[in-house]
This record gives sequence, C-alpha cells and structure tokens, in this order.
Amino acid sequence: MLSLHSLLLGGIAGYLVGSIPSAYLITKWKTGVDLRKEGSRNIGAMNAFEVTGKRSIGSLVLAADLLKGLLPALILELCRPGNPATTTEALLVLIPALALGHCYPVWLRFHGGRGLATVAGALLLVNPPAIIFWLLVYFIVNRLSRQVHFSAILASGAALLVLLVLPVHFLEETTVAMSTPGHSGSELKISIGVALIIILSRHIEPFLALVRGKKPSEMKEDE
Repeated sequence: MLSLHSLLLGGIAGYLVGSIPSAYLITKWKTGVDLRKEGSRNIGAMNAFEVTGKRSIGSLVLAADLLKGLLPALILELCRPGNPATTTEALLVLIPALALGHCYPVWLRFHGGRGLATVAGALLLVNPPAIIFWLLVYFIVNRLSRQVHFSAILASGAALLVLLVLPVHFLEETTVAMSTPGHSGSELKISIGVALIIILSRHIEPFLALVRGKKPSEMKEDE
C-alpha cells in the first residue's frame, strides 16, 4: 500500500508538472499560434516544429518536455526524505503520473501531447537502457517506414512487450537511481508499463489514420 506522502510527492506533483503544456506555451509565446487548432493539433515538439517551420521552436519544446521528466526525478534524488522507502514509492508513482499529466493536462481540458519526451526525461535518470532500446527500435523502424507515428507506436509497443518478459533482476541491475533499491524491480516494471500504456493510448488515433492511408499532415486529433 502506497503511503499518502508518496502519492502526494509522486502522483499529484508528477501530474501537475507533467501537465505543464510546454509546446502550447512556447509556440503561443514565440508565434502566437494555438497548436490546438493547427497541424495535427497535438501539443508536442513535432507539431510545434511542423506548424511553425522553425527548428529552434521544436528543439526548445523538446528540451522543455525532457526537463519536465528529468527535473522532478532529480529533485527526488537530491532531496531524499529520511525514509528511503518513501522516496522509492514516490519515484515509482512519478513516472506514470508524468505521462498522464503530459498526455491529459487539466490546463488544456485534457488535450495534451504523447508523453514520450517527458517519460524519457525521467527514465534517463532511472533506467537509461530502457531509453536506448526504445530509440534503437524507433530509428530502425523510422529508417524503413519514414513514418514518425508508426515508428513511435511500434517502439513503445516493443518496449512494453520486452518489459513484460524481461527478468526482474535485469531491470534491477540496470537501474541507476539511488533512491530505487535493488528489490523494487517488479514495482519498476509496473511503473514503466503503466507509463507506456498511457503513451500508447495517445498514439492510437494517428496510427489508425496511417492505416486508413492518411498523410501525417492530414491527421487531426479530434477526428
């Protein structure tokens, strides 16, 4: 049973930080464009770049989304409470909470991005091999298909499948976060798995659009 302190630290704080709509705010500030009404209408780095045509804006959004995941995890590591178990629980709750916040932000009526960069930011500190595997599958598939959405959903799906069959001890040995002790491999599996499911939920529509033969520029979030 998770403690109330863990839920507050990891769950509520993670959701609120994850729900900061970086792409919407940066694009609105720099160009006045509302991403909810342009392009794919996705609140993410790719749509920010495609709508504005400015690589600098896309890169800025990507960096902000990565930091949304990295900084909360880092703060938990540096400001560890007296009870290490509380920090571990908070970190495990934080990862899916960040994904939920980014994908379904309360500030934009639950219309957000797809959560990849934000979760990647947290996992860079917790379990870097997970990100390396995802990127490897993504680049291979993207090289063959040239479809960003197809590559992302296949990489996320592959990561989820591998996570299900991966021995717990391997996950424990590749975890680098100081606050996550060796015996929490099973819990970390669940944490990352839930985050991946949330991410996949935001890729269903663009994937179905690809299956129907639509071009990426023709995909609309509300269709």
